[in-house]
Amino acid sequence: MITPATRLVDEQTHALRDALTTALRSITTDLPHLAAKVTTRAARFRNTISERVFAAVVAAARGENPKKALPLCVASALWWISAESDAAGAQCGAVLAMRHLKSVRAPDNCMLGWFDEIARSTTSAIETRLAEHGRTGSDISRKAVLANNLGIAGAAYARDAAMATHLTDGDAIDEWRRFGALYGAMRQLHADHVRSTVDLDDHPRLVVPPLLLAHAFQQGNTGLRQELARLLRSAPSGAPGCHAVLRDLLRSPRTVAAYARDLRRLHGKACDLLDGLSAAAEARAALRSILDSTLALPMPGTRELIGV
Repeated sequence: MITPATRLVDEQTHALRDALTTALRSITTDLPHLAAKVTTRAARFRNTISERVFAAVVAAARGENPKKALPLCVASALWWISAESDAAGAQCGAVLAMRHLKSVRAPDNCMLGWFDEIARSTTSAIETRLAEHGRTGSDISRKAVLANNLGIAGAAYARDAAMATHLTDGDAIDEWRRFGALYGAMRQLHADHVRSTVDLDDHPRLVVPPLLLAHAFQQGNTGLRQELARLLRSAPSGAPGCHAVLRDLLRSPRTVAAYARDLRRLHGKACDLLDGLSAAAEARAALRSILDSTLALPMPGTRELIGV
């Protein structure tokens, strides 16, 4: 069903697709080797391009023409294309994003604000990735998962919200940045959940949402946690029996209930932040419906554990 809210996202996604193609073409002229690498990566992210129109929706929420935020959406897409690889990729994404924004006509204070937000999100992503690499395999906790989500996706969406706010009077920029951070963390949890194969018993590859795994560790006793850790070390071998046992452990009723409860709690917190912001009806509805989509996803089917 097409609503004004979904139409807003669809229109901005279509515009972004064309604008990103033009931006990649301009990079090819000056930086052919970098452009070849970025263009190859961009092809893999076409299915998620609608995620990069967040700045346009925030601009619309603040009563601004969302078309004015299109350069911000392109900058966000360029940042994500590179930044999802590693710390060095985040630096490359930041350079491409700022290079693109330099071609936009905007007041100096607005441009400086944009560059500051890009620097903030990029350093957060780099710091988060370095912390993740330094974390031991046994450090599987809810706190670590959320810190990772907030440090990368959260920082990126916070940046896009703040950059869109710079388009207007800059009022409530901290509030929009906080909402963007939690919204981004929720979008990462959504993506993790969609990719999960925990519920697919015959799937040859086991993909576990990090938050679900964290709750499995938290809910289990010492023996269960040791078994989870052992199975995780064995899982890459692809042994069907190992995957089957691990799937059962991840789908225990207590683990699934805690995971679902946490998603609802984070969703409620994000909605409370949105309710506290002054926003136009259509854009607010678009943001709310995207948040609601996470709770609409089916939870893993629970299984009682016998003898554990």
